[in-house]
Amino acid sequence: MNPSAPTIIFDLGGVLIRHDNDILYDRLAACCADPGGARAVMENILGDEEIGTGQLGVDALHARLVSEQGFGQSFAHFLDLWSSHFSAEPGMEPLLLALAQRYRVVVFSNTNSAHIEHIRANYRVLEHAHAAYMSYELGLVKPYADAFKKVLELEGRRPEECIFIDDRPENTAAAAALGIKTVTFTDREALKAAIAEYGVAVDA
Repeated sequence: MNPSAPTIIFDLGGVLIRHDNDILYDRLAACCADPGGARAVMENILGDEEIGTGQLGVDALHARLVSEQGFGQSFAHFLDLWSSHFSAEPGMEPLLLALAQRYRVVVFSNTNSAHIEHIRANYRVLEHAHAAYMSYELGLVKPYADAFKKVLELEGRRPEECIFIDDRPENTAAAAALGIKTVTFTDREALKAAIAEYGVAVDA
């Protein structure tokens, strides 16, 4: 790899792996004492930053749902539901593999250990990355500047030497504010066109 070439930083869920949070919220809420009431607050419960930073384990999240929402299923069943909203993002694995042959490619994701274990067991995208930085291991989450700065530090790169790809505009906006080149992901072909503008061409 050319050391002067950019490092390409990919988000995981919503970019390399498809996820449908509405499916997740619906399935978990359906197991609660008041499904409608639980569904109304499920996004706030599951969006707790303590989950992403690793301060709140998935087992503790299950206990919270049992206590606060009357979740009526075992932890084992909860784990099955917890990762049931993932599916392959068409065309992204070969694209990632092709990029990794010419550029340094890393993953930076707001996630938790249970999701990563499921993704590693069922998909190969993380095998193609040169490094993976997970929020629960860093103790830092996007879109906070400290999270991006930590990844830059670990990679030994300046902001302008990186391209960051994420499906959430608030995350790409935060990265851009630090001087990182960014792409807000919508689909594979739009991504290829966007990174081409940064001088990154790929045959995949």
